[in-house]
Amino acid sequence: MNKQQALHQILTFGPQRDSAFSVYVNADIEPNEAPFEVNHQHLIMVLEKYLADEIDADDIEQWANLIDFRSDIDGSSIDGYLYALANPEMMGDGENKTNILRMLAVLTRN
Repeated sequence: MNKQQALHQILTFGPQRDSAFSVYVNADIEPNEAPFEVNHQHLIMVLEKYLADEIDADDIEQWANLIDFRSDIDGSSIDGYLYALANPEMMGDGENKTNILRMLAVLTRN
């Protein structure tokens, strides 16, 4: 597994996610390397996994923070969502699943 494959496993909560972390952590950041782009489809998939109870709120928060803090991952197309997911207390009162459902409705409206 190479670094890009490892990132895909990590960011999609793939079946090889645990082993992918060791590949990713040990890989070097190459100066000319294009960042792994996280887009709306990745976000939708992760939110659906949360709603299906495959991952929990802590998983989503860590996922958003990973994307936000790594220079080799580009989450610019979903910046606002990442901010909300990385700061769940900012999402307002109410049940987290309700907020995630609202977010998913906005994402899938088009």
